[in-house]
Amino acid sequence: MQRIFLAVLVASIGAVGTANAQRPQPSHLPSRFYINGHSVLAGGTSVTPQGWDQLKTSTGFGGGVQVGYMITPRLSAYAGYEIAKQPVDMVGLDGDFGLTHLEAGAHLTFPMKHSRVTPYVGGWVGRRSLSSTLEDFDAGTSQEFSLSGLAAGVSGGIQYFLSPNLSLDGGLSLGVGKFGDVKIDHQTQVMPEISNSTTARLQFGANWYP
Repeated sequence: MQRIFLAVLVASIGAVGTANAQRPQPSHLPSRFYINGHSVLAGGTSVTPQGWDQLKTSTGFGGGVQVGYMITPRLSAYAGYEIAKQPVDMVGLDGDFGLTHLEAGAHLTFPMKHSRVTPYVGGWVGRRSLSSTLEDFDAGTSQEFSLSGLAAGVSGGIQYFLSPNLSLDGGLSLGVGKFGDVKIDHQTQVMPEISNSTTARLQFGANWYP
């Protein structure tokens, strides 16, 4: 009787092992790291230093990259850089400014069961700058000019997974802070009396989990 029981047990284990071997297995598990590349539509902003005319820019396009790490399946941290070209929005002035963001942040995702769609919210801190080249055509000279400062913001968006390793990503980011550091030809000065400036960015791109 014991021999019959052992024979049945061995046969059952063998059948289970064969079934597991025949079941499709994932060929590759997504990495905890991911790389994001995106285009950006950056809304115009304004800077009003005391004793200066208000500097205004209008909406412009650009792009950026992010490198992230999934701390948990729902929480990830990232570092990113982004630049957008924005025309000057002031009467009598022509030219463009480069609006840059160098930031570190985190995303909290909300996976939806049996869905490729994953919403997320996040926050970030970093440094923003508005930079351009001031040219005096009469004198034939030029000066590098930039306004910069620390900022913090919030973000939100949606990922759509095309595969476990690739997703489309679209979102909105809002930031606030002061462009309180002025640099002219590498000479920096701080402006204590300046208002907060808000930046808004629409981002669309893709995440790759290698």
